[in-house]
Amino acid sequence: MKVYSPCTSANLGVGFDVFGLCLEEPYDIIEVEKIDKGIVIDVDREDIPKDVEKNTAGLVAKKMLEDFKIDEGVYIKIKKGVKPGSGLGSSAASAAGTAYAINKLFNLNLSKLDLVRYAAYGEKGQHYDNVAPAIYGGFTIVLQNPLRVLNIDINLDVVVAIPDINIDTEEARKIIPKKVDLNDMINNVAYASSLVYSLYNKDIELLGACIMKDNVIEPVRGKLIPKYFEFREKAKQYCYGVTISGSGPSILMIPKEDKIDELIDLAKEYYGEVIKTRVGRGVHD
Repeated sequence: MKVYSPCTSANLGVGFDVFGLCLEEPYDIIEVEKIDKGIVIDVDREDIPKDVEKNTAGLVAKKMLEDFKIDEGVYIKIKKGVKPGSGLGSSAASAAGTAYAINKLFNLNLSKLDLVRYAAYGEKGQHYDNVAPAIYGGFTIVLQNPLRVLNIDINLDVVVAIPDINIDTEEARKIIPKKVDLNDMINNVAYASSLVYSLYNKDIELLGACIMKDNVIEPVRGKLIPKYFEFREKAKQYCYGVTISGSGPSILMIPKEDKIDELIDLAKEYYGEVIKTRVGRGVHD
């Protein structure tokens, strides 16, 4: 079973740990085949562990084989297209792709929501904001206790800048404020609600404004990315909105149609690697 598992962007500013967006590129290519016993991981990067207990795909495979009492094993070959530590859901891409492939390979007939549950076993702390859009595609909202995923299919161009630094997700969580001012909470709830409204009304200008209104997470995480706030201010003339992708360092932008070349040039000037992509459909074979 060969699948293409896309990168994702979580949070979108005001939607911390709730909102997610699936992107067409970059993506992981994951091949899963049956073997007699055990789980074998083969990855094309030296910095990713092949130990089942330390690899996101391995953890997902182990849980699924145990839960469904599958006697056979699996060989999982991963070609990483999503750079680890980039803030584009690298671990989620491997986890979601593996869950999808095992479901197909063993005819488990799981729902998308069940696939999200299993994919989350590969994420530390079982976070859903990246695996949900990787499975569903488009824009997702994650509700917990009980788990639900709300999905909106949208058509949108996106530009992503990928600074040449790594930001550890767990370290980025440590600097998040433990208490939030009431006015900041009101602000974020208002703009998160307005962001969903903008998607249903295809109001890209409002969408861009909403992703830039986070008063809680972005002000502290932005300090981890070189010249982020300076770049953000300059980029506004070429796009509807700029925000940090996940925990960073990648930066997600919604370009103005007639200014996309200028936006890409500016992003390259600041950060080097830039990707022009679109909202994607989720993991597929």
